[in-house]
Amino acid sequence: MKNPSISLTPAKCELLDNILNEFDEEVYIKSDRVLKIFRGNGTLASDYLDFLVQMNLVILVGQVDGVPLPAMVGKQAGVDMFISEGGFKRRYALNKLEQDTGKSIFDLQNENLDLKEKVTKQDQLLKGLEASLTQQGKNILEKWLVRVLFFLAGILITYAYFKIFQAA
Repeated sequence: MKNPSISLTPAKCELLDNILNEFDEEVYIKSDRVLKIFRGNGTLASDYLDFLVQMNLVILVGQVDGVPLPAMVGKQAGVDMFISEGGFKRRYALNKLEQDTGKSIFDLQNENLDLKEKVTKQDQLLKGLEASLTQQGKNILEKWLVRVLFFLAGILITYAYFKIFQAA
């Protein structure tokens, strides 16, 4: 893990976040707390700490040659913000999303906004079409009602005509 461009996995991200979460409100922690995360594997813990040092997230205090872990680990400025923003897990998820879609989160957000605008415009167009169809339906109904009324009026006039002129 000497290279900061290593390919992270969700499990590795969780271990890295666990180390950073171990600090809580403290600025320095003893290395034995980090060692517990790695179930006593000092070499593996040392590799992860080296990675965090390269990322400028922690500093190692009291490192001795031949001993895999330093006496203490200190957190750098910005670690709290890094953790509050989701830490390595969130960055991994965003990277994975970017790789899967071929777009950055910024591009996806812009695309999402564009799609929301299109949906809004389509909704307005649909409402306009519905109103137009409703109006056309009313107009057709009115025309047919007028025709039926004229037809009935014609029948009544014809009936009245024959009643009047047959009676005379």
